[in-house]
Amino acid sequence: MIACTVCGTQNDEFAVVCASCKSFLQMKVDNLNLFETLWGLMESPRVAFRRIALSRHKNYVILLSCLLGMALVYSVIWFKHLGTRYPDFAILVGAGFIIGPFAGILFTYLFSVIVHRAGRLLGGTGTYRNVRAATVYASVPIVYSLVLVFPIEIAIFGPYFFSDNPPPLVIDPVAYIVLLGFDGAAVLWSLALLIEGTVVVNGFSRGKAAILAAIMVSLTSLAVYSLGFA
Repeated sequence: MIACTVCGTQNDEFAVVCASCKSFLQMKVDNLNLFETLWGLMESPRVAFRRIALSRHKNYVILLSCLLGMALVYSVIWFKHLGTRYPDFAILVGAGFIIGPFAGILFTYLFSVIVHRAGRLLGGTGTYRNVRAATVYASVPIVYSLVLVFPIEIAIFGPYFFSDNPPPLVIDPVAYIVLLGFDGAAVLWSLALLIEGTVVVNGFSRGKAAILAAIMVSLTSLAVYSLGFA
């Protein structure tokens, strides 16, 4: 909460003017600079998420959602070893480009709705727009992995990255384990950012935010696991 310096009224953390006397409380951010925000998430996540919450226009949320969806689609293809069933490599890669954006937008919408409503039940004060923006920007490390690590995986293993005949672990075990380690680190980093974003937009303690984030990640993992055996 922010106390008005004029009348002392307690206002919402992201209010720009006082609800009582309409005095100016803090600057509103009109637009987000993508590269500045990405750097801020590495340098000072709390400050970056606060800036995201204060922005009028949640820039790049759709773009990042689409890229996240591509990463999720490729994860399912990898998990299900669809390269064994569909040997046409172009189809597998193209599926991520075609299905991924729609899957990402739908996923982030549903994920954010659940986080927002669960947050409200736990006493959170975040709006849906802020929760969604924080959720999407928390996925930035996974997007990094898609842009930086996934091309290397494809360059080394080709269609066999999505196959178990032979499995990529047999082709080059060291490279495979190292690259998967980077993927795993990106997921853990995203989880840490999701916790920090939840703390900022909902006004939660870090412990409560961690519990909510853990539940949501568990549900997401269960959904991907279920798709893997569908």
